[in-house]
Amino acid sequence: MAGAALLSGAGIATATPADDAYLAQLRAVGLSWPPSTEEALIGEAHLICYDLTWGWQPQQIADDIHDHLNKRGVTLLDVGTMVDAAHKIYCPGNVCDAPTLCT
Repeated sequence: MAGAALLSGAGIATATPADDAYLAQLRAVGLSWPPSTEEALIGEAHLICYDLTWGWQPQQIADDIHDHLNKRGVTLLDVGTMVDAAHKIYCPGNVCDAPTLCT
């Protein structure tokens, strides 16, 4: 898991258009993170796609990530936003059966 507490944000120099879109979608709903953690957030998004490929349900993924980030003040709703954004931006062809997480 990324292990990045969402607190304050900054851009990364090597971001792709998809990375920029992912981070922008997180910022659009009010999420932020410490400087220099963007790569971890982007890596987490790719792991979300990997988990979807292996048949994990979006809620399982969100619960698993939340277990690691809850102690850092990241809510399940925040994690749901991460799962939804990753699905839409990095892996739109993957199965998503939880309309509340992936639309």
